[in-house]
Amino acid sequence: MEEFEYNGIWWLPENPDNKISGILKFHPVEGANLELIGSFKGTKDLNAFLQPNIILGVTSNGKIVTLYKCYEFKSHMSMPGFLSSSFIASVVFLGHHFEKEEDIIFDTLSLNYSHLEEWTRITGFQFIKLEIDSKNHLTKHEIRYSFPQKVEAKLGNFNISFDYNFTSGGDRIKEVNLKQTTFIKIEPNKPIHFDNYQRNICYHIQNFLSLAIGKAAFPLIVKGKNKACKTELSDGRVAYNDILIFYKMKHLPELSKKLHPFDMFFSFGDISDNFEKCLRNWFAKAEVLRPVYDLYFGTLYNPSMYLEHEFLSLIQAIESYHRRINDGKYLPDSDYAYIYETLIKAIPQEVDKGFRESLEQRLKYHNEFSLRKRLKEILEKCGDVVNLLIQDNERFIEDLVNTRNFLTHYDKSIEMKAKSGQELYRLVQKMKFILEICFLIELEMPVETIKALVSRNQRYQYLAKLKHFS
Repeated sequence: MEEFEYNGIWWLPENPDNKISGILKFHPVEGANLELIGSFKGTKDLNAFLQPNIILGVTSNGKIVTLYKCYEFKSHMSMPGFLSSSFIASVVFLGHHFEKEEDIIFDTLSLNYSHLEEWTRITGFQFIKLEIDSKNHLTKHEIRYSFPQKVEAKLGNFNISFDYNFTSGGDRIKEVNLKQTTFIKIEPNKPIHFDNYQRNICYHIQNFLSLAIGKAAFPLIVKGKNKACKTELSDGRVAYNDILIFYKMKHLPELSKKLHPFDMFFSFGDISDNFEKCLRNWFAKAEVLRPVYDLYFGTLYNPSMYLEHEFLSLIQAIESYHRRINDGKYLPDSDYAYIYETLIKAIPQEVDKGFRESLEQRLKYHNEFSLRKRLKEILEKCGDVVNLLIQDNERFIEDLVNTRNFLTHYDKSIEMKAKSGQELYRLVQKMKFILEICFLIELEMPVETIKALVSRNQRYQYLAKLKHFS
């Protein structure tokens, strides 16, 4: 997403006559900031901070702007002088005015993510002819571009496909620039609200790509189409215009380094024959595994996270995964209810009230598997894939349990058993490895395919060679 700054006039949809000059500034990490030379409120409301859902505007160069989910964070009155105010906007829509929140719907939404072209490795460029004369001098170099064949996945009430944008530039004398940009296009059966796209579709696509490429993926270009935003052409045809969408990201993606397929966990080519099946499984498990996604991908999207916090997020993700997929209880709840009541009655009456309540809470969850047992079952589920990085399952489980217990309770008696420094880093990488294997299992990827992906991955090759890694 590009940084920009626009001068313009701005107003609230319910009060279009009160137009105020101001500057809109957008930065991908800092977000959108609107600085008004004036205010939407009267002098009697100076102490109130407005939270308009929508602010409309037109820039000095004719761009139509809708600011969505806004709140006033600064208001200033100078004497003598005038009132000024500043707003934060969560989303910027360029190209259309949405008068009401319910109007912010799109027929399609298209997103270009960081490293998407490297992941798909689908191109329309063809090097047709290269001619060399008798003196080995280049005499002709022909390049042709054709839009690639459509790749589509039908996922219930919406479809996902790859879409492409081709541009050419340069002075055509000493330089010609040809560029293909790849988009993931989302087409629901009927138009849906932007928030719905973000919450229920884009979130999961971004996570899927992040898992695939092995690092956080971020949207670089987002555009949508709405039937109300159109241009009638002279020949009677109708062109639906792109509405460009901008919103704040946590970090700027690193784009200088190109990714090779061996840098990725898996590329599109690895799943091209089962692309629709993989996406279907990913979305089908989304509701059940969302807490696991949040915890795991949170570590990818926050590279500055302390190692100890990363460990705790990942161990919670592993435990949540087992609980969501396998439940993990020694007895049915109905059978444990009798045992629970018996244990509660066995607590002496003279026990302090606070202590009694603490015991009751702990006994309530004693029917659930311990972390140790959950880890054992997960490793068994992963099969011999884990042997590629983990040589001793029992030791690995012991290290996880001791480190989790220490970082949770800071019990001095187990401090020496807990991992720290480089050993903790290696343990964290193993935990990521286990979760990633579990995700691929949920995609119903064959075990032999998973083994091949892990064996070729440079990150895992490096970790396997680390001294004392096992």
